[in-house]
Amino acid sequence: MRPGWTCNVVLVFGEDEMGVVDTGYENTPEDFVFPLIEEQGRRLDEVSIIVNTHRDGDHIRGNTVFKERTGAPIAIHELEMEAVPTADTKIGDNVTLGDRSFKVIHTPGHRPGAVCLYDEVSKILLTGDSVCGTRENLIRMDKNIYIDSLKKLLALDVELMIMSHPFAPPGKDILRGDEAKQMIETSIEIAVNLKQT
Repeated sequence: MRPGWTCNVVLVFGEDEMGVVDTGYENTPEDFVFPLIEEQGRRLDEVSIIVNTHRDGDHIRGNTVFKERTGAPIAIHELEMEAVPTADTKIGDNVTLGDRSFKVIHTPGHRPGAVCLYDEVSKILLTGDSVCGTRENLIRMDKNIYIDSLKKLLALDVELMIMSHPFAPPGKDILRGDEAKQMIETSIEIAVNLKQT
């Protein structure tokens, strides 16, 4: 892990169950996530599903520890299954995390099987690394594929967007209202102007 580099793990608490989005590094579950769950008076066996937004190590290295301690299955897009041996199942069109239903949106560009999760009721969008801002080096596929993915996100009514990292230009990972739209628009603009070989 690079010094100072983190990857957000999102917990969605329901009344009886909880869902997890991404698992961070090997130490992330024991050092950060499990203590938080216990501080909330919850148990690890209440985790019913874990979703990996894509294959990158900073999002999946905690998978083994999560599976051992919670017993929860790990779901990922079918295009990422082969790259993530700890994954158990392909994610469908919708996934329930806690008591919330999230629409699964396939957003290739950063990775072929990258996904975002959208709660249509609360208007919450979880993006993983699918919205890269000025980090043009994270566009690892044809830029037009990436742009098409972001246009899907731009069409959503988003009140809260949670990214895995504090990508620039906002330099923060939780964006509200117009900030989310501006971040997606900026990411599209950067990609449009990107020269690919």
